Amino acid sequence: MAGHGYSFVTDKAFSAFARDLELGAWKGVSIARYDVPSRVPTASLFEAPRPVVWKVRALWSIAALDEALGVASAAALAELDAEWDAAQRALHLFLASAAEGRDPAHRDAAIRLRGALLAGAGTEQTQYGYDAEVDFGGHQVAIASKAPRSADVKKVGAGAYLKRIEEATTALARGLGRSSGQTRAIARSKRIREAMTACTSAFNAIHDEISWLLTHTPSGKQRELLEALHAPFLALLERSPPRALTADEKDDATATAEPPRQRVGRPESTPA
Repeated sequence: MAGHGYSFVTDKAFSAFARDLELGAWKGVSIARYDVPSRVPTASLFEAPRPVVWKVRALWSIAALDEALGVASAAALAELDAEWDAAQRALHLFLASAAEGRDPAHRDAAIRLRGALLAGAGTEQTQYGYDAEVDFGGHQVAIASKAPRSADVKKVGAGAYLKRIEEATTALARGLGRSSGQTRAIARSKRIREAMTACTSAFNAIHDEISWLLTHTPSGKQRELLEALHAPFLALLERSPPRALTADEKDDATATAEPPRQRVGRPESTPA
């Protein structure tokens, strides 16, 4: 993959670029079917139009950077935790009510779910630490999604409550700086470096694809659209000229193996 100079883009410039993706030609690229909190949409990204995939990839890489930069004030974590606790209490109260129902099969399913999904008397898990809450929420979702408990979830109609728990758990994990498979948050500085590297790689990949298509697309409406989609990326590079890199940025540049900047559309000047 070629490099185009995105290693010189600052974190603030990447973050601000999210606005550019809601203007001009990009405004007409709808990602509503794909932009879900889990970032694993049921709608197939494999089958999505290329501009949709480009926009989703750029915005998600920016969102990950914003999350890393914002990780996370004590007040923000408290808010995320409050929603997680509320989701747990809602499931507890729902299952407690279902366990008092008249239908024996419905009642038994609720009782089984209470034993499988809740701790202690039903809300003990709300007293756990943040990392333990993330682990517990992931465990709940995993159990509820597999037989035989998935049948009980369907029987009592608890799907919406589990979905709320899944979303609250995902949000809390991101607030802590945890990604899939991590048992605890990584250092903020490392998380920011990784997010910057991911942004650089994503923007290089998008730039590569648009440039390649421009090379092989004849004049007409499709080419005009490609040029309009490309323009904000070129403008971002114009706003981010080469400069001396910090030590951390040098590590990021090495990770993405980006060669010296070559500006698109301008001939190289030659010495007199």
